[in-house]
Amino acid sequence: MTPSEEQDFTEFVHAHADRLLRLARLLVPDAAEAEDLLQTALMRLTRHWSRQLDSPEAYVRATLVNLAKDRGRRSHLIPVPVQADSDLPTAGPDHAEAIAARAHLDQLLAVLPPRQRVTVVLRVVDGLSEAETAVIMQCSPGTVKSNLARGLDKVRTALESSLACTEETAQ
Repeated sequence: MTPSEEQDFTEFVHAHADRLLRLARLLVPDAAEAEDLLQTALMRLTRHWSRQLDSPEAYVRATLVNLAKDRGRRSHLIPVPVQADSDLPTAGPDHAEAIAARAHLDQLLAVLPPRQRVTVVLRVVDGLSEAETAVIMQCSPGTVKSNLARGLDKVRTALESSLACTEETAQ
């Protein structure tokens, strides 16, 4: 990599790292593993950086999805993270709602199998079209539609049950 290409890559990382880390964080339930996924995806991007890719962000996004799918395939080998209260960042009262919302989103996404989770994150959270999602996931748009429908149904069911539990404890 030439010094000019290295500078361009560094600028790319500074411009897009936060958004890509948020995507990785939504694709896998563990924050440390999300950072590892992003690091791996960026390392893979460096191998192709000199080719002047049309959209390096799309390349990294697709790589993150593939890495998350690989993780799902070998999920029986990965310990399930348990998030203790000490794992939550210490924040002032201004950030308490954001932390609670993030924890709730993680719980809702945790009920989904890996492919449905990826589909929901790409379609709903990242706002990609069915066609873009299908290209990234290397499947047909019909598969994207069915994964999204099933995933949203599971999220809806989990949300309704968590709301029912909240109402019961409030009484």
